[in-house]
Amino acid sequence: IIVLTLILMAATAVNAQDILWDQTAGYESWTQGFFNNVAGAPPFGSTQYTVNDVTVPETWTIHRFTVYYDGFDATWAGSVVDAVFYIEPKTGSTPTGDPGTGTTVPVVCEVLGNGFMTVSALELDEVVPAGDYWMGLTPVTPNANNIHVSVAAVGDDSPTYDAYGFPMPMWAAWSPGLDGAIQIEGSLGVVPNEDASWGDVKSLFR
Repeated sequence: IIVLTLILMAATAVNAQDILWDQTAGYESWTQGFFNNVAGAPPFGSTQYTVNDVTVPETWTIHRFTVYYDGFDATWAGSVVDAVFYIEPKTGSTPTGDPGTGTTVPVVCEVLGNGFMTVSALELDEVVPAGDYWMGLTPVTPNANNIHVSVAAVGDDSPTYDAYGFPMPMWAAWSPGLDGAIQIEGSLGVVPNEDASWGDVKSLFR
């Protein structure tokens, strides 16, 4: 019973979140921003992915990943329910992979009281070992009306991948000295989720 209780307590720890990475200071006074949305193809649509370089000093379990947008088109809050979460080990000043191969995850879009909005993946449970990475969350949106707002860059500038770029899809950093405004919340170390913990419990009695 004691072991069972301890494991179930560990499972609920996934809800206890710390801020692991915060690049939001000053986002309200953003200047040049970023396209960061999956909204179809030109000439009427736009699909572009923006990422940040993030240093993970020790193993993280990421639970919540949030990106900040201006609030020009508030209808996103009623229609944006999915996003592509992309992570790639950092080996240079821009990523090398195709972010369209990232994982589609459920998100919540919320209008803030200051004229901005956020898009958040709330239950990622993404375990990330120590190292340097490119990470991004790109919502699936009805249009490209809102801009991912900027903050001062940490490390390399945020690059953007244009899925319909000419002559081919490519990464490029279009906003010198700037990163996209993001916040990452989670736990240090590997935090078991409820399913994994219940499996551990059952294995004790085999």
